[in-house]
Amino acid sequence: MVFSMSFPMVLLLIAFAPIFCFSHKIKGGGGGYVLHPQFYDYSCPRAQQIVKSVVAKAVAKEARMAASLLRLHFHDCFVKGCDASLLLDTSGSIISEKQSNPNRNSVRGFNVIDDIKSALEKECPQTVSCADILALAARDSTVLAGGPSWEVPLGRRDSRGASLSGSNQNIPAPNNTFQTILTKFKLKGLNVVDLVALSGSHTIGNARCTSFKQRLYNQSGNRQPDYSLHQTYANQLRTRCPRSGGDQNLFVMDLVSPTKFDNFYYKNILASKGLFNSDQVLLTKSEASMELVKKYAENNELFFEQFAKSIIKMGNISPLTGKKGEIRKNCRRINTHYVLHPQFYDHSCPRAQEIVKSVVAKAVAKEARMAASLLRLHFHDCFVKKQSNPNRNSVRGFNVIDDIKSALEKECPQTVSCADILALAARDSTVLAGGPSWEVPLGRRDSRGASLSGSNQNIPAPNNTFQTILTKFKLKGLNVVDLVALSGSHTIGNARCTSFKQRLYNQSGNGQPDYSLHQTYASQLRTRCPRSGGDQNLFVMDLVSPTKFDNFYYKNILASRGLFNSDQVLLTKSEASMELVKKYAENNELFFEQFAKSIVKMGNISPLTGKKGEIRKNCRRLNTN
Repeated sequence: MVFSMSFPMVLLLIAFAPIFCFSHKIKGGGGGYVLHPQFYDYSCPRAQQIVKSVVAKAVAKEARMAASLLRLHFHDCFVKGCDASLLLDTSGSIISEKQSNPNRNSVRGFNVIDDIKSALEKECPQTVSCADILALAARDSTVLAGGPSWEVPLGRRDSRGASLSGSNQNIPAPNNTFQTILTKFKLKGLNVVDLVALSGSHTIGNARCTSFKQRLYNQSGNRQPDYSLHQTYANQLRTRCPRSGGDQNLFVMDLVSPTKFDNFYYKNILASKGLFNSDQVLLTKSEASMELVKKYAENNELFFEQFAKSIIKMGNISPLTGKKGEIRKNCRRINTHYVLHPQFYDHSCPRAQEIVKSVVAKAVAKEARMAASLLRLHFHDCFVKKQSNPNRNSVRGFNVIDDIKSALEKECPQTVSCADILALAARDSTVLAGGPSWEVPLGRRDSRGASLSGSNQNIPAPNNTFQTILTKFKLKGLNVVDLVALSGSHTIGNARCTSFKQRLYNQSGNGQPDYSLHQTYASQLRTRCPRSGGDQNLFVMDLVSPTKFDNFYYKNILASRGLFNSDQVLLTKSEASMELVKKYAENNELFFEQFAKSIVKMGNISPLTGKKGEIRKNCRRLNTN
């Protein structure tokens, strides 16, 4: 089931709407902590008033917003419980539930939640949870549409994570069978009564054509419509939803009273005018649900009473309470309790950066290739770790890291983390190669484990497609600008033949080379990389200035001399990346500026801070406490 999606007309407060008030105390998920309507009476007395005020303004501005806010509460509770996980944007290791199939291009109202949170933070900072905001906004939206009221049990806390897979799997879909929908409800502790009552939220809002188009043209995969759908109603739907195109067009959920929360939803079902397949099956696939549909169609008051009871029950799905979770300051992201900053060691180890710089300078003076190697370590560490396919016989420079750690341990024992050493060494290597400098935010701690599978899966590979690489970057909170700028690190260093040999001899598995590769350049590569053997032979990444950090990497790509497939596709597979390649090829200063910004951003991928992890004494092994 996809709950009511939008709300097309301006609503007024309905002063004499039937109201059913239920006062509940409900045991939460925090061991003895109870949700109750008076939770904020002392800590934030005006909390409910503030939520109601912001919601009223939003609905007055756009009546469709009432259904949208109600739907947010449903889609949040059905995934990880009512914990505001739905509100989190993609960042670091968090992949937003907003990207799931039921939510993408569909759920909305996040700006209203932001406005509510902002107002509450001014009134009583870090007190009212985003999860409670969703529950209150759902109630207030329902009332504004003329529906029932209820006392909302409060005291939920916010999650520190999201579940994209849970969102894809757990939220009932409009084309689900009755049994599938009921099973999804039962898994959340809800029953058939809750299912039928909560489906009544489809009395308001709009739905996208893609949610019900199969009923109009191809219900059972045989190119025939759903003949159980009232034919006059079906014809009305087809005017907005043609066979081809128009998937995002909107249609009201209830033709009779589209902006009023009432029992016409059930009357429509009895008239074979349920919009979704998941609506109509309430009448046709279960005697129990059929009887409830008839009762609610006859008695609006009975529907209102049960809806209030069921949404309170739904609002108690696995809430975080007590000391679990957190109270977010911003509903879109988890709190950052410890902030990385360049001055982190100013008092605890004042010479830390000087020591790192000195050791790196000696190593690069001894072997210029080491600059690229140390820079690469930081990349592969942030993307995740040494025996994986991307790292085996490839990453190097560990002895230099050992030397830095040894020098730092003499200066200030167990103070500077290996993670921060990698970040500093990457910056110093770049500068030594003639590249930009930047202030490195510090304060990371070291992990107490590794992930071989993560390393194999997450690190972009030289033969990956553009879309695969971009997806891997996005999963780390990086975008196409970061992808193109950070790829510029390939301006220095060497690569093993095995990383690009397929381009020379067997690009598409047909025994043919990659003809998009400049043929003179390809011939030069073949001298070092024969068809048979030589996989570990090295070739410089940039023939023009192999040891200098500059923008020749982009100029090479424009000349069809990108070494890796993953380099050349920046020009050929995306207009956005192509434009960036051209800009950086023309303007070295612009490249340097963005590279510095992007590597700082990359260095902030899920750092361990505060009391998490440890400060290793030896970067190669965990401390023995």
